[in-house]
Order: sequence, then structure tokens, then C-alpha cells
Amino acid sequence: MSLNNWAALPLELQALILGRLEVADYLRFGAVCRSWCSTVAERPCLPKPQIPWLMLSDSTRDPDTRRFFSRPDQKMYKIHLPEIHGRLCIGSSEGWLITVDELSELHALNPLTGASLALPSVATFFDVAGVVRDSDGRITDYVIGYDNLGEVPYEVEHMRSYYYLKAILDHSSAAVAVIHGEFNDLSFAHAGDESWTALQPPVPRIFWDIIFRKGLLHAMAISGALVVFDLDAPGSPVVVTCVERPHSQKWEQRGCCFNQKYLVESPDGKDLFQVWRDSRWLPVDGTGWRESILPGDARMTVAFAIFKLDERRNEWSEVKDLGDVALFLGLNYSMALSTREFPELTSSSIYFTDDYNRDGYEMDQQVIHDIGVFNLTDGSFQPYDFHSIDSEWNWPPQIWFTPAPFSSMPTASSKP
Repeated sequence: MSLNNWAALPLELQALILGRLEVADYLRFGAVCRSWCSTVAERPCLPKPQIPWLMLSDSTRDPDTRRFFSRPDQKMYKIHLPEIHGRLCIGSSEGWLITVDELSELHALNPLTGASLALPSVATFFDVAGVVRDSDGRITDYVIGYDNLGEVPYEVEHMRSYYYLKAILDHSSAAVAVIHGEFNDLSFAHAGDESWTALQPPVPRIFWDIIFRKGLLHAMAISGALVVFDLDAPGSPVVVTCVERPHSQKWEQRGCCFNQKYLVESPDGKDLFQVWRDSRWLPVDGTGWRESILPGDARMTVAFAIFKLDERRNEWSEVKDLGDVALFLGLNYSMALSTREFPELTSSSIYFTDDYNRDGYEMDQQVIHDIGVFNLTDGSFQPYDFHSIDSEWNWPPQIWFTPAPFSSMPTASSKP
């Protein structure tokens, strides 16, 4: 092989190189020549684990482009994504984004490859009783059925902004799970399904976060109780386990309300944690906190608490130090990474985004957005400062996104 003939590099060597690259270099690899581009497109195995990028919200200045901040190289990357212009993002999992369009329909997209996954219509959720159309046949309202109120119409924009709480995707089973509705109900669908399937726990629950773990869907209620579902059980989904909420007299005495809660699995898969996040309305000058929303206030995180599950006893115990682990929390699929593998991350820390001021709720660049790093060992907060990295950045951070330039979803199809 000629030293200048890069296209003739053996496939085995190309694969070894690809497996050691960060995602940005992975994509550049495919741009070298047609042979290398073919290797990237056909490569069946995954690149090495990646530190999540931070996707920024839509910008009116460049609406067909999304910007992604890469922490490892401290750079912003622009990706042409007209497919999600104007859409709300309610989840990210394993390289996929789940978005809501102007008609409140859900879509799954891999922004690096353009691969998409068809999802059932919003009209097939169990609590959607019908749709209202105008004289031109356009949908103007969705009708939601309530046991006590009967059928109530909601405008499309209301549905789009408030009906969905969070959605996640399981790459191995091509299943999407969604927390939705007025009471944070739970539904799921596999790739190719024509409708959403409702999940009913033994006792009614208001769900707050969901993850897939060991082939099962783990769902946490707003109280901190855990319900585990087997979506592939013969006949219909079944509840495998129920674990009651953690009890923490210390936090209750301090008056922490913990209005956000997350489930996250340890990097080695051995442990399951739930994380409580307390946020308050604070004056912009940071001199105190108020319970009411007043002009000049911002909703900011003030505390975290973490509990680990003892799976033999089905009990939670509080954790005061995560050791060599860093968490990434927000609207994304909650993630934990080893700081030994990624020394640029701070050990026993929580990297969090603002999942209160979401697109559709607040798109004002003057609003202070609740994003930063919390160190569990000393209780310190470190805010993100993007202006020192990129002077063009002027729109709020939105969601952690794990860059994955591959797509092996069973029924995923490429965009036209």
C-alpha cells in the first residue's frame, strides 16, 4: 500500500482507528474520502463512550441550525437541522432526539445521521378522546377525556407545550416511553406500532422520570416510589417490582420541596440511584429566595439529595459521595459517567440543565437559566459561562445529548 493512498487503508485498521475517536473526529474521518465515508456508514460497532454535548435552543437568527457545545474540546458545533426547526425537544437517548411538532406529534431523529423513527400519533394515547378540525380540515384542538370532568378540548399549542413531560428511547428494543397528560401518565410503543400502550401501576402514580435498565422500564413517581415494568411480558406489560419512596427526615426538616426527581444507573450498571433536586424562585441579585414568581426572579437549583437502591432489601439509602462518578441530568435520559474514564469531569458532581424554562415556556435570552455543576462533596455550585467560549452564543441551553454517529434501530428509516 502506498503511503499516500489513504483510501486503501485496510478495513481492520480503519475500524481500530474509529473506535478510539471522539465523535467530532469520527465525523471528520468520514469526510476524508469515499472509502472512509463508506466505512463510517457501514460500521456495526459503536465508537468509544462520549461525554454528552449540550444542545442549545432554536435561534431566530439561524433557525435551521442547532448549536452543540462539546465539553472535551470546548467548542461549539453547528449542525444543519431544518427537520426540528420550531419543534420542542422533550428527550434525548443514545444519540436520538425526541421532538414535538406544531401538531403535537412526536418524532425521533438522530441529528448526526439524519435517521428517523416513526412514532404513533398523539391521537392514540389512551386519554385523547378525539380531535377538532376547522372548516379546512386542520386540527385546532385535541379532546382529553377525564373521569371527573368528562371531555375537555385543548388547543394544539397547549398540547404541544404542556401535554408531554419527558420521552426516552431504548436502542436495544426500539421502544419509546413517554410521560404525558395532566396526571403524568405513562405509555410506550415499539418501533412499528400503530398506537401507544398505556402502563397501569397497581396504585395510581404521578410519574416523574423513566429509564430502561436490564431490559426493563424503571419509572419513578413524584413521591420517589419506583415501579418496574416488563414491556415484553407475554400478553401485555406487567409490573415486576414496586419499591416505596426513600425517607429522609433531615431533608424534610430543612423544608426542601425537591420539585424535580431523576433515576440514573451507575456506569457499571450495578447500582440504581434516584436524585432529588430542590429549586426556588430567587431574586436575580441572589440575596434570598421567594415562594412566589415576581418580576426579576429566576428559578434556580439550591440543593440535591441522592439515594441508592438496595435491590435485595428493596430499600433506599442516602448517598453523600458518588466517588469517581459524574451525573448528567435534565430532560435527557439520565446518565452517569466514570471520571476515571473521563478525567476532565469532576468526581462526585452533577451536571444539570434547566428543565423548567423549556422551549414553549420561555424563550427569552434575558432569562437566567438554571444550568451548572453541583459538587456533592462540598455542596458548591459552578455556573456555565458560554460567552467566554463562543461570543455568538445567545440562546438558552436545552438538553444533554449523547452524540452517536450511527443508527441501527430495527425499523428506523433515513430521512428523504
